[in-house]
Amino acid sequence: MRIIKIPISQIQYQYTEYNQSLYHSIIRIGLSFPIKVILNQDSYQCVDGHKRLSALHDILKNESHYHRGDFVCVIVENNGNTRSNDCWRGRNSH
Repeated sequence: MRIIKIPISQIQYQYTEYNQSLYHSIIRIGLSFPIKVILNQDSYQCVDGHKRLSALHDILKNESHYHRGDFVCVIVENNGNTRSNDCWRGRNSH
């Protein structure tokens, strides 16, 4: 798993209905859980976070004081084309 900054506009997702409490929660405290995406050829596909991305889309449309760069919280899951450190020696042994 790699964590990288991805512009929201580059993530492909299904707009999904969400509860207004999610909308107001994101405005109040931001994202509590990361958006998970995978790199599929040259595009990022949302795996988990369609409702959060839908709420972010509406926030950016409706709230003029927010900008696209204000929200960054994305995890890119390894789809097998990049090397990740899965060495057992690097893990916490406590």
